[in-house]
Amino acid sequence: MCSSDLAIVEQYGHSSLARITLLEDKSYYFSPSGQSVIAFVSRGRGAIALGDPIGPPADLKEAILGFRDFCQANDWHPAFYQTLADHLELYQALGFRLLKIGEEAIIDLGEFTLQGKAGRSLRPAVNKCLRQGYRVQFYQPPLGEALLAELKAISDDWLRYRRQGAEKKFSLGWFDPDYLETSVIAVVEDGQGKALAFANLIPEYRSEEHTSELQSHSDLVC
Repeated sequence: MCSSDLAIVEQYGHSSLARITLLEDKSYYFSPSGQSVIAFVSRGRGAIALGDPIGPPADLKEAILGFRDFCQANDWHPAFYQTLADHLELYQALGFRLLKIGEEAIIDLGEFTLQGKAGRSLRPAVNKCLRQGYRVQFYQPPLGEALLAELKAISDDWLRYRRQGAEKKFSLGWFDPDYLETSVIAVVEDGQGKALAFANLIPEYRSEEHTSELQSHSDLVC
């Protein structure tokens, strides 16, 4: 990541992936105008861009075409992963094929409630956790070495439990103290204040939204 990447993302980023594009596993392509940036990873004959180009809307088409030409010059097949629905017609017009993998859930916290029929399936588990003394605490940076050590132990337990081996990266962050120090951390604690689970909250630039990204837990039973 360099200062130009950060400046463009802070000015034009508008999805949950914007912060992830700045992590160190990415390479960067800048549009011919220099106004847009595409974060990508090359593997074999493919170059996978994370999300849409980040930049002014007027530069979007040229950024996509420029990246396609850049990939052709390097004998790569270009692809864009986790694009927004806003520009699908443009991608198709430029010769890209579409593959739907999933959807992103967006929750309005101002409207969310556990009351009524919609929250019926969640209420028993939430009430049981509350009765047993579990609570959620939010920690602002700086987090401190003691808390980071607790979170690292939870993350290690989670990876062993999930049998994932290494963390996936690319469209997700990974446990790195410097990265976590840029985030608000939500921590589930028991009645004695022991950390049992956590998630980091990353901002979606230029919006009122936040995304929970890393989500790990130890042997938490409610």
